Amino acid sequence: MGSRRVLLAIAATATSLAVVTAGCSGGGSKPKPAANGAQGSTTAGDSGPTPQSVAEAFLAAWQAGDYTKAGSYTDLPDKAGPRLKQVMTSLAPKTVELKLGAQVNAPAPANSSSASGSAGSSGTPAGATPGAPSSSSTPNPLDNAAHFNFSVTDTFDGDLKWQYTSAMAVLPANGNTPPLVHFASAIINPQLSAASNLKAVPPSVPVADRNGVVLTGQAHPSLSSILAKLAIAKPANSTAASLQIQFVDNNTGNQIPGSTPIQIGAQNSTGGLQLSSSLDDKIQTQAEKALQPYPNSGMVVIKPSTGEILAIASNAKDNPKLATMATRAPGSTFKTVTSTALLLAGMKLTDPADCTPTVTVGSQTYHNDEGLANGLSGANLLTAYEMSCNTSFVNAALGHNLALDTLTKTAHDYYGMNQPWDLGIGAATYGTPGQQQVPAADGRDLFAAEAFGQGRITMSPLTMASVAATVATGQFHQPILIPGFQAPAKAQPLPGDVKENLQTMMRGVITNGTATSLQGISPSLGAKTGSAEPNNKDKTDSWMIAMDPDHDIAVAALVLNAGFGNSAAGPAIAAMMKGAGLS
Repeated sequence: MGSRRVLLAIAATATSLAVVTAGCSGGGSKPKPAANGAQGSTTAGDSGPTPQSVAEAFLAAWQAGDYTKAGSYTDLPDKAGPRLKQVMTSLAPKTVELKLGAQVNAPAPANSSSASGSAGSSGTPAGATPGAPSSSSTPNPLDNAAHFNFSVTDTFDGDLKWQYTSAMAVLPANGNTPPLVHFASAIINPQLSAASNLKAVPPSVPVADRNGVVLTGQAHPSLSSILAKLAIAKPANSTAASLQIQFVDNNTGNQIPGSTPIQIGAQNSTGGLQLSSSLDDKIQTQAEKALQPYPNSGMVVIKPSTGEILAIASNAKDNPKLATMATRAPGSTFKTVTSTALLLAGMKLTDPADCTPTVTVGSQTYHNDEGLANGLSGANLLTAYEMSCNTSFVNAALGHNLALDTLTKTAHDYYGMNQPWDLGIGAATYGTPGQQQVPAADGRDLFAAEAFGQGRITMSPLTMASVAATVATGQFHQPILIPGFQAPAKAQPLPGDVKENLQTMMRGVITNGTATSLQGISPSLGAKTGSAEPNNKDKTDSWMIAMDPDHDIAVAALVLNAGFGNSAAGPAIAAMMKGAGLS
């Protein structure tokens, strides 16, 4: 929740207790709540904590952002603390102010023991939802509870405030157990249910491309979800003039159907603002056209000098986010990263890289694609890359005694992998179902598979376009959708000689190797083909990455189950570049 200004004020009846106030931003001390642990605060001569002192301490810990401590004052400490943290982290106010009111009389509730129970929209206080009256045979544990109202003020950017009243029930002491807050989700907000969360959403604004052309999901269906997220991203140098507090699904983050958002500030107060994205309407259009002949395909185009994303296109009914969220083995396009590791280890382009028909590592035997089934005599690192010989990269990686985590470190240190990227629409780790696109191998046989882009490595067109972009400039720039956005992922620059060698290798793939579909487009264009078999059931995926330093362009394309890289992904890239005037 960032830094917070603590302003806890207790307004009680005859026995108000003062609460010490202190700042807690930066290195400052946290506010001292009115109680310590689950014991509550007491005054001189008291025999123990009172319901009021426990209520005070609960609010003080909540306001200070110490959710574990707040949970300790409840009857469900293991669930209350995490639930408070979940909701307040999602809501993300700049400051929180909680004020305890007087003890109130409320009807005793029934069936209110759920850890994350809810209150409806009727305004009934949390923990005091009317139910069947208790009887002597089934006493209600809240019959003797003390009920308190309290006010909440959440403050957001632009001094926007959300103010409301909630309530809690404090169970009386029982033996050695002190008074405890009976926790329910509705304590946080009376309308909050167990299945919902809170989110403060700014008003939508139009999203324009880098040249001022307004982009729409109707014109660019494969951008629909991205445009929806960008539409509520705060434009540069602006402050949200209004917010909507939405009740959203815990799992999906989508607004709960039928729920009524709470408007904070003037409705639709966008002040004529629009968000300028890095996207290029012309290149986006050409990328979408280039993918039309290829079902289940995706393409991402990047400006290497800045990391700005120029186009994200997908042609996949079952996976409309294929361009960014695909989790497929990148195949031989990953040999660019393996080559980086080999060059960093001292290998030269002219050093031998034996392209044998097969190579056996442990219990696994690896082969080349059918064009190199018999191997390639006299192969060196350059020709092995140009002709995409799998066994050359296995032999070279093992022959140079690369450690099992070398590819993992190279991908992270120079290509920004294995860390979340925030494109300007929230942090995510793209191209992997987990947290790492390139996990470390746990044996030599798996490491051998990773050397030519198989094993447990998974990528998307977004992540592989970034690899090509890094080669184009020699420096990783995390892909972004908003110009000037401060991206979190970082990496160190490639050594100059490594960058030059990689560019030579990629150009050679077009002039002397497997990427013939890109010949004649640009003399500075370089590429790498790839084919990968995600599992034993699927057909071969078609991959291609390309970069052109003279045009400040990098691109990756993936066509599922379409064969070799030069048969589908390559022609798609060629069509995009020619259509966009990049040839």
